[in-house]
Amino acid sequence: MTGRANSGGLGRWLRHALISGACVALLAGVSQAQAQGLSWQREVRLSPEVRRIPARETIGPIPLEAVRHFLRDYRVVDDPEALDELAYVVAGDDRRIISGAGDRLYARGELERGMRYGIYRLGERYTGAASGELLGLELEGIGRARVERLEGDIAVLQVLSSVQEVRSDDIVLPLESRGLDSEFIPRAPGGDVDGRILAVPGGVRFAGRLQVVALDRGRRDGLETGHVLQVEQQGELANDPRTGEALRLPGTAAGLVMVFRPYEKMSYGLVMRATRILEVGDRVHSPRQALGTALR
Repeated sequence: MTGRANSGGLGRWLRHALISGACVALLAGVSQAQAQGLSWQREVRLSPEVRRIPARETIGPIPLEAVRHFLRDYRVVDDPEALDELAYVVAGDDRRIISGAGDRLYARGELERGMRYGIYRLGERYTGAASGELLGLELEGIGRARVERLEGDIAVLQVLSSVQEVRSDDIVLPLESRGLDSEFIPRAPGGDVDGRILAVPGGVRFAGRLQVVALDRGRRDGLETGHVLQVEQQGELANDPRTGEALRLPGTAAGLVMVFRPYEKMSYGLVMRATRILEVGDRVHSPRQALGTALR
């Protein structure tokens, strides 16, 4: 290829060269050509060199659709006082106690005619295990609705879809416009992060690969989208055979979690690797070894 004709193509090749689990090295053809006194008028052949890595060292594809589905159904409110300012359901049509898809209901708050909204129910209350600090309030999505008309601060909505029955006092929020990154760059945090698995959304205590977990660390602790944390399980208790003293054995590396939605005080992460069943309370921390080695 010639430098003038294909410099744009080379740039495109570089942008797509980094693939999951593979290291791609491109010979610096431009620098070599200049060092050899070659002119751009002459044809310079560039040959990419690829170092193959065994499949066991690669990271599997990230299921973005599953993550998008989760983000559509779960949100976190940092400040509980903010709940008082949100719109909420006051009643169902025709004195219905519960409503579903196709029904009309009434809500109170700042809503706009013709707009679509998500309907949420207050879920888990996340607090720090050691400090007792409130880290966030989880909102679980139960449906979607559209505002048909407004009368003062009362809005008439039609329920477009629902996965649970809609009840009075359910929260009405604008649908989040923030999209999910189409690409993740897994990397270790810039500083030391040390925390715990807060919960497994859905009300269970255990998690495996490609499941979502809530973490008790967030943006204020330096976490960003794509940061990977190592999961460590607490060592077992054992008795010293000579003294009878109770000993706590060292912890065991159990998996890797990648942060995909950080909030101020907590985050949601996706379990990318699990060599053991992960559990609420397991420790998460910055990888002690190079991330590429940890991913093997």
